[in-house]
Amino acid sequence: MAEPAWTPDFVDGRPVPLRDGIYRALPAPRAREIEPLLAHYRRIRAADGYRRAGAEYYRSLPYVDRRDPQSATWRVRQESLGHLRHILGGLGRGRLRILDLGAGNGWLSHRLAVDGHACAAVDWLDDPEDGLGAARHYAAGFTRIQADFDDLPLTRAQFDVAVFNASLHYSADPGATLCRARAHLVEGGLLVVMDSPVFRSDEDGRRMVNAQQAKFQALGGESLRWGVGYLTATGLARAAADAGVRVRWIPSHGRPGWAVKRWFAGLRQRRPPARFGLWFGVCQPAS
Repeated sequence: MAEPAWTPDFVDGRPVPLRDGIYRALPAPRAREIEPLLAHYRRIRAADGYRRAGAEYYRSLPYVDRRDPQSATWRVRQESLGHLRHILGGLGRGRLRILDLGAGNGWLSHRLAVDGHACAAVDWLDDPEDGLGAARHYAAGFTRIQADFDDLPLTRAQFDVAVFNASLHYSADPGATLCRARAHLVEGGLLVVMDSPVFRSDEDGRRMVNAQQAKFQALGGESLRWGVGYLTATGLARAAADAGVRVRWIPSHGRPGWAVKRWFAGLRQRRPPARFGLWFGVCQPAS
């Protein structure tokens, strides 16, 4: 992996050790607290076909073979990436400083770094298959930070864009999390929530989460949950407004066949399927 084109400023007086190319900003007590969740998450991701080997796979993301077990999900990611690129181009600012929150294996930071932007990828996971360690496969460099996105060791007001990369639903309080992210943006910065499951009502979201928990338990796993697990359109709009952002919505539909399957699955489960795409808005000046 190439050296990052830019490294963000860290909070003065807070030493952040650098090991294996990753800034380690996750306090030991916090790491111990979330380890059972991460171990469970790794097992589920491995079973779902996300943890792979070989540089070619990672460098191609979000573009995968149709035979990939998660090709339908990656198709949605492709659409969302296209929407995001269009929005970033519309800002007319050239090279942007982008905060990738919930970066996973860093695929989004990689793509945006290839586009010429300066990215900082944040995630809990640092492993080489499905976490920040996977960035060893990428040619374009970006900063990697192992941290909680509610406790970033970064100085405020230094990013042009903050993207919650299929991750805001892992927050226990999405509204508070959006406000914290907004503080790291420059005036007129762009806040993006990408590809979290969004429902029309809390009841529909809770049904989805309960179904997931039942599936995990049937596979012999523990009932572990972190964050609310879903978002609602009205709740997200309200939370964004509290953070000084008026959001707009661009849907990502995936392939037509996948959308139809999800619609029929929703009928069986007696709830509409989650929507995916981008919620985005420019931060308004504080009144």
